[in-house]
Amino acid sequence: MLMFGWMPLGAAAFILVLINLIRGAMGKRRGWQILLFASLSCGLLAMMCALLEINGYVQEWLVDSLLDVEPTLAKLSVWAVFLGIALNLIALCLHMRTEKKENG
Repeated sequence: MLMFGWMPLGAAAFILVLINLIRGAMGKRRGWQILLFASLSCGLLAMMCALLEINGYVQEWLVDSLLDVEPTLAKLSVWAVFLGIALNLIALCLHMRTEKKENG
């Protein structure tokens, strides 16, 4: 089910942004927009899956599971979102710098 996919989707988001950062540092231009979009989309889908997991616990009145998962997931999600945005902004800046050098 989709609600357990938050961990692989989150990992995919960070792998994609790392690939984009490496490509940006190497000066490769082709496909960076797709990698940026895919990384941000995987991050968003990971957050949606985490919310679905919490929603499943609430609907089934699994209070013990909710109390075990939610505090850690909330802290992890906040750090992951800020780190993901920062890494994607760095990748964007690297690619924009490369394009400026090539255009003028």
